[in-house]
Amino acid sequence: MSTATSGVEIVAVGLAAHGPDGTIFSGVDLTAPAAGLTVVAGPGGAGRTSLLLALGGRFRTSAGSVTVDGSGRPAIARQRTAVARARPGLDLEEHLTVAETVAERRAIGAGRPTAFALERMYDLVRIEPPAHLLVEHLSAVEHLLFSIALAAATHPGAILVDDVDTAIAGADLSRAWRALRDIADYGITVVATATAPPPRGAERVVDLPGHHLHARPHLYPRGGIA
Repeated sequence: MSTATSGVEIVAVGLAAHGPDGTIFSGVDLTAPAAGLTVVAGPGGAGRTSLLLALGGRFRTSAGSVTVDGSGRPAIARQRTAVARARPGLDLEEHLTVAETVAERRAIGAGRPTAFALERMYDLVRIEPPAHLLVEHLSAVEHLLFSIALAAATHPGAILVDDVDTAIAGADLSRAWRALRDIADYGITVVATATAPPPRGAERVVDLPGHHLHARPHLYPRGGIA
């Protein structure tokens, strides 16, 4: 498939972060290929969300390095990436309607996403959220896909997506992973977190150990989606 945007490569080397309670994550070596789908998998408390934000220049690390699009500057990482969601801090406001959510994003995003770009992403991830519907009334998978569409419609080099498989299972989970694969095929780099990776479709999977464990995560390739 020809791509319509230019995804960025994200590379972490020896990345670690520590907090008041100890190690959040450590020894992370990761290469998220441009226009690929990379999944960070691990149990709750393994540091998935913090690592996701660190890859986008939004979380302070204590060791190692991150480069986004060849730059090690956090400001460039923030500029070239968009957070679809990172729970609990960065998520959709439940008591706004879909239309109000879009208007809010445009107000803080200098007019982005445009109506045309958003409709293109709606088509790509296969959702049609009614403008008048409250976000809290979207199903779990529609909530996720709406978040993804909003982020991808701003034309970033990469989107960061947290908790893909939280409260989503079966056909809905397959639908979510398919949407992320389609976003990557469109040309946007995708880095997503989940308790377990998809059975297929990801170029890279990083397995994070449990909280306070120091074993290095395992990085390995995955095949294409059927």
